[in-house]
Amino acid sequence: MNDELNKVFSELDPRVDPVLLLKAVEQNSATIAITDAEGIIIYVNQKFTEMTGYTKSEALGQNPRILKGEDGLTDYKEMWQMLSSGQQWRGDFHNKRKNGEFFWERAAISPILDQEGKITHFLAIKEDITERKIIEDELERSVAESVQMATTLEFLNAELKSTQSQMLQREKMASIGQLAAGVAHEINNPIGFVSSNIRSLDKYIKKLTEYLELLESSIKEHAPESWEEIKPQRKKLKIDFLLEDCDDLIIESLDGSDRVRKIVQNLKTFSRVDQAVEQLADLNECLESTIAIVWNELKYKAQLEKDFAELPDIYCSPQELSQVFTNILVNAAQAIEKEGLVKIRTWLEDETIFISIQDNGSGIAKENLEKIFEPFFTTKPVGEGTGLGMSISYEIVKKHGGEILIDSELGKGTTFTISLPLKREEQP
Repeated sequence: MNDELNKVFSELDPRVDPVLLLKAVEQNSATIAITDAEGIIIYVNQKFTEMTGYTKSEALGQNPRILKGEDGLTDYKEMWQMLSSGQQWRGDFHNKRKNGEFFWERAAISPILDQEGKITHFLAIKEDITERKIIEDELERSVAESVQMATTLEFLNAELKSTQSQMLQREKMASIGQLAAGVAHEINNPIGFVSSNIRSLDKYIKKLTEYLELLESSIKEHAPESWEEIKPQRKKLKIDFLLEDCDDLIIESLDGSDRVRKIVQNLKTFSRVDQAVEQLADLNECLESTIAIVWNELKYKAQLEKDFAELPDIYCSPQELSQVFTNILVNAAQAIEKEGLVKIRTWLEDETIFISIQDNGSGIAKENLEKIFEPFFTTKPVGEGTGLGMSISYEIVKKHGGEILIDSELGKGTTFTISLPLKREEQP
């Protein structure tokens, strides 16, 4: 081994004192090792023995593989390809001391070339980075934990915002519901009187008409002269027209009062939106009730087409689902600038009820489709939308075990499709 070392020193600049150089290498704070071209260790400094636990006599003549760990973190094939091509290799080793303890080293290994450019030896200079690695690993773990905590906090914050938005919306709907209940109550009594009085009036007019016809018939038979005297006056007063028109007026009035009664009933249904009581309900009726409530939003902008299939009753909260239908229908109306079309369709398929609400309005940009159900997201101008309606609608449908899907194309319109299973696991 001394011959190999002497060969290395013989190739040094004559002005360099080999003894001084050997002291500098021997006393260096870095681990230094020299191998021959075959990778056999011919020299190690004092730091090497301190670091690895191997004495010089134990290390000399050995291959550096005596330090190799079993972690497989180093690509030795790539390392030897670089070194064999005359390039320096830099990297980290997870090596093992003589006592079996693992440690980290950062190494720079360089090939030593003779005058002809042939590799004769390899020089490895290594630094113990075990403590640094421990700190880095701890830091990495802390960062990962912080990221995880931030993600969790973000999720919890989103959940909190969603819950808050739902509470605010429910409070808002409850207030509107109380107002609707009050209006319904105030209208219900007088409209009841009106309907009852019109029906009574209808009976009275029929009796008066019957009496008048009997009276005229008697006059014609027993006092024809008198009949001829009053006949012009009868014509002037348009008695026939009045009797006929009274029937039409009563029919129209009864129809109008019946429509008011339905509106009152819808207001009563809407006023219970805050109760969210689950019960068996007909979704077609639920849609009809919702349409009546939002009709003022639709009638000036769109024609309404309905295609309702016969549906079985479903166990649900009709008040909450009415809220979903209201949000979608109002959005459909607002998406239509002048004259448009809104189509509502229901059907049953594979034990699932489907409700489709389609409009030919302005549509939604593709990049916004995935955000539609996010809390506080809105495509409306600032101040014109809270961004809560669709997120709450999503949560309501999800609570019912269903799905709400959206298909939209900018400038062509939007279709919302709601699917609700006939039975859910948690329902009684």
